[in-house]
Amino acid sequence: MAYIVKMPKLGLEMSSGELSTWLVEEGGDVTEGEPIAEIESEKTTAEITAKEDGVLRRVYLSEGDSTEPGGVVAIVAGADEDISSLEADAGGAADTGGEDDADEADGSETTTAEASSSSQSGATAQKSTESKADASDVRASPRAKQLADDLGVDLTTVEGTGFQGSITEDDVEEAAESAESAAESASSDVQASPRAKQLAGDLGVDLTTVEGTGYQGAITESDVEAAAESASSEAPAAAETADEVGTADKRVFAPPSARRLARELGVDISNVSGSGKNGRITESDVRAAAEAGGEPTPAETEPVEMERPLSGMRRTIADRLGQSYRESVHVTVNRSADAEELLAAANAADDALGVDVSISDVLILAVSAALDEYPAFNATFEDGVHKLHESHNICMAVDIEEGLIAPVVRDVDSLSLTELAETRSAVTQRALSGDYTMDDLTGGTFTISNLGVLGVESFDPVINPPQVAILGVNTIRKQVVPTDDGDVAVRRVISFSLSFDHRIVDGADAARYLGSLVEHVENPWPLVIAAGGQ
Repeated sequence: MAYIVKMPKLGLEMSSGELSTWLVEEGGDVTEGEPIAEIESEKTTAEITAKEDGVLRRVYLSEGDSTEPGGVVAIVAGADEDISSLEADAGGAADTGGEDDADEADGSETTTAEASSSSQSGATAQKSTESKADASDVRASPRAKQLADDLGVDLTTVEGTGFQGSITEDDVEEAAESAESAAESASSDVQASPRAKQLAGDLGVDLTTVEGTGYQGAITESDVEAAAESASSEAPAAAETADEVGTADKRVFAPPSARRLARELGVDISNVSGSGKNGRITESDVRAAAEAGGEPTPAETEPVEMERPLSGMRRTIADRLGQSYRESVHVTVNRSADAEELLAAANAADDALGVDVSISDVLILAVSAALDEYPAFNATFEDGVHKLHESHNICMAVDIEEGLIAPVVRDVDSLSLTELAETRSAVTQRALSGDYTMDDLTGGTFTISNLGVLGVESFDPVINPPQVAILGVNTIRKQVVPTDDGDVAVRRVISFSLSFDHRIVDGADAARYLGSLVEHVENPWPLVIAAGGQ
């Protein structure tokens, strides 16, 4: 028995499914109950299994393509079975209009529609002329105007959010994205087979302009090819006009998201080769250009006083932190602690142990003790695996001329306070002097970044991948606090900013970790005594 294979719904919140892998080639035999393809949704993966024995006669999705739940995936039938009716049904699966409405259309209604279309075309042309005249009066930056021209955005329709209502590049990008979404929505309502839609995307054909000759007016692949050939026949004349002008700038075809990423990574998007449909530049193309050493885009309206090429280390830092910020779900929680006992314990240990013990050393003990209680934060996340580490290999961020690096103090949980102070001092000095090795910078399981020494009162530290959390240490400041007897006192207070990857750990867990850390900071004596006696 022949049947259409459809995308299953893998949950109430599933909006689309991606066909990740075909397990049977088109034309191959399928067996009832056996998987024929693997799919992914926003939250899970699954397999599509065959309902009955047969042959995978027609495939509508390539690997990596997506469709909504219930969307057509393939047709399974006998090797010689007629599947023309199923192909017709599959081609009209995307139609959202009622068939009865189409049957009721007559010649008079068509004539009226044509007259209305002609009238609307005239009005649109007049409005376009007026818009061009008004566009020169719009308040927008030169870059915003250039971007609007590249993306085909009418500035007279854009609401500015810049200074005194001026239009910024972000405003233009938002307008372009809205228009792009509207266009995609319009195209999705067109009755066409999945292969015709795919071909239209490859050839740059607007399906809303194509007349369908298929079943019940559905657009076929032949219709798309004919529309593309018709458009290409007009292209030579346009090319000749462009050659005559000879001064036109290179047009860049890239979505707003790719342009925004190019600015963030310092890539000149006009020098990027597009791998998307019809040479369209994708975000992956921009990242590849950045990794290959794309040069910063020169300012168009302001003179450049100095160019500062990124060094190899600076580029590595930029790539790693950029990757972390794009891929991790950063959330930061903050909490303060009384610092009086922390300071007193550091001073006492410094006097008693005969080595230079700093506040940082006692703080590392407190961080390690809290990690013992909440080991999910002493962890890394790679290849979809949350790995909890036994040893506390704590990175201490150090600011050097080339940038911020984070050498590792290894096995903190097994060191005495004397060993900890000496080891932390040694790795810090190697970092500052440039004598560090890759071994000093790898294998960390948690990071501490102290900007408090520079007077910073609060910041959102960026996670050091592949770790799942980083602790920001803020400045110690004096604060008036109430006392138990109803009076007030001036106390020294330290605050912490914990950034964590919300994909891996939850906010409540982060709050509990900070609570444990604050307890150890406000009463560090048991930790100092135990570590000092090792």
